[in-house]
Amino acid sequence: MKESIIYALILSGGSGNRFGDNMPKQFADVYGKTILDYCISNFNNHPAIDKIIVVSNPEHIQRTMQIGHNTKFNKITAIIEGGATRGESSFIGLKEIFQNEGNEKDIKVLIQDAVRPNTKAIIIDKVIEALKVNNAVSVAIPTTDTIYITNENNYLSSIPDRTKLLKAQTPQGFDFNIIYNAYQQLEKVNRFKLTDDCSIVHKVYPDEKIEIIEGNIGNIKITFLEDLEQFRQILKSK
Repeated sequence: MKESIIYALILSGGSGNRFGDNMPKQFADVYGKTILDYCISNFNNHPAIDKIIVVSNPEHIQRTMQIGHNTKFNKITAIIEGGATRGESSFIGLKEIFQNEGNEKDIKVLIQDAVRPNTKAIIIDKVIEALKVNNAVSVAIPTTDTIYITNENNYLSSIPDRTKLLKAQTPQGFDFNIIYNAYQQLEKVNRFKLTDDCSIVHKVYPDEKIEIIEGNIGNIKITFLEDLEQFRQILKSK
């Protein structure tokens, strides 16, 4: 059986509008390193990851290159400009992989938010292992909040069973051909409206099984300034 090539596609295109700072959150400094630096390190240091592509906010491509073109990040093969949405940036990154490898090889791709700086090696292990028997995999954790669904007038419509609700995390892993073809087949007007990559696969291939593996509460996403303090506390506790 031929060996898989495993890519990490790190999406660093966020603008940080909810972060409350002029600089996007992936460039926030924590103990002398940026959030993006922490994120790349987790994948660059993982022995099963072969190649890394970083998709950057076009307005901050130079800053991203300064971080990514570090001699310790030997697995980065490209740092490229992303699009206006997360989905568009994913598709641009996937097209870069296709240009590099074509579709004749067995390629797996792990798509990661750059603002998740604390993704443990065991999570990456689990995603890669699950991809041996599945074409699509997502990491998720149970929600601890009650979720309200409202109607168009902002009145409570229903309350779903919390035990069946999960909060998606990244990385999300895919057989390359499945995720690349899904993006290509979804019409352009809808291609970039969905909020994560498993949503794309589920939309185009509704019968494709997507395995959900247990994530980690420490695999936090830096969205607000308060999240930086949580990450500092995580690092202090190590």
